[in-house]
Amino acid sequence: MNAGDPLFTIDDRAQRALVAVKAAAVQVADAQLTHAKYELNLGEGLTEKRVLSMEDRETRRHNAQIAEAQSAQAKAEFEAGQTDLERLTVHAPVDGIIMQLKLRLGEFAPTGVLAQPLILLGNVVPMNVRVNIDENDAWRVRGIAKAVGYLRGNKQIRTPLQFVRFEPYVVPKVSLTGDSAERVDTRVLQVIYSFERADLPIFVGQQMDVYIEAVPEHSPEFRLGALQPATGGSH
Repeated sequence: MNAGDPLFTIDDRAQRALVAVKAAAVQVADAQLTHAKYELNLGEGLTEKRVLSMEDRETRRHNAQIAEAQSAQAKAEFEAGQTDLERLTVHAPVDGIIMQLKLRLGEFAPTGVLAQPLILLGNVVPMNVRVNIDENDAWRVRGIAKAVGYLRGNKQIRTPLQFVRFEPYVVPKVSLTGDSAERVDTRVLQVIYSFERADLPIFVGQQMDVYIEAVPEHSPEFRLGALQPATGGSH
């Protein structure tokens, strides 16, 4: 799917009818403007022949100005209606694939901030992984450090990771492991890495264990904890 492709359309029958009314109003306004300009041009000639008074000519000029303003207003209202109509169709903001679809034909589409999005769209080339590092160990991580990801459940499936960026804001940890000794007040630094999936049986949403070369090194590798692949496009 490419950026700009339509994802879904909300019932737009009422808005289409309103746009049709606005289009008819534009035609009426244009016809009135044409007539007003004709009357003005005719009045100019009659004034020169002293058949039409100056006052009548100014009245026709004023009517033409009003008709021109009404025409511009009608066109603006038509364009506003067209914009509202286009907004009823949601388009893909980026290139990617649909990973989750929770909307079907005829269903009600709620507005506002939703706990679960109607459509989950993202670019998985390359895949991204978001690593949560305890704030006490954050000072030991460098962007140039080597990192390797192991698929949770099968350590034979591994891939080198490429550093993308640090999230600049340290946040509370939200993904709990169930460990009875885990501190719920832990704050973590989030680091984004990427990797090429190729033929690896790794899917968006799976968990991985990541090992990052620590500074200073007390061992060849220092385990900083579990992480979860980012569900979205490139970060």
